[in-house]
Amino acid sequence: MLGVPQLLIVDEPTAGLDPGERNRFYNLLAEVGENIIVILSTHIVQDVKELCTHMAIIDRGKLLASGSPADAEAALAGKVWSRTMSKQELQQRDWSYPILSTKLVAGLPLVRVYSEVEPVGSWRLVEPDLEDVFFAKLSELR
Repeated sequence: MLGVPQLLIVDEPTAGLDPGERNRFYNLLAEVGENIIVILSTHIVQDVKELCTHMAIIDRGKLLASGSPADAEAALAGKVWSRTMSKQELQQRDWSYPILSTKLVAGLPLVRVYSEVEPVGSWRLVEPDLEDVFFAKLSELR
C-alpha cells in the first residue's frame, strides 16, 4: 500500500483468518477498493460475494465466466436442487442429474444437482450460491 498504488492484487487474503478478522479485512479491502482497482484471487467464494462487484472464473488459463456475482447466481435460479441421502444411495446414484456438489452434514451427504426441470424424488429447490456457479461452470453445464 506504500506509494499510493492504482492497482492492488491480493491472493487468498482471508485464508486462515478468524471470522472477526475476516470482517475487518473485508471492510479494509472494500474501503481501499473505493479509490483503486483491487484484484482478488481466491477460492473462498464468500470473499467474492462480500467484496466483488465483478468476478471471473478461470480454469487452466481459460475464462469460463465473468460478470457480477449476483447475476451469476440469478442465472441458476430455479435450476439447483438439494437433498440429504444415505452414503449408499449416493453411491448407487440412480438419477441422471449432474451433481454440482456433495458434502457431509451431520454424517449424511447433502447433494446439490443441476436440473432445469423438477427432479424425480424428494429433491427441494434451493437458492443457488456462488459455489453452485463455480461447479456448474467447471463442469460446463451452462
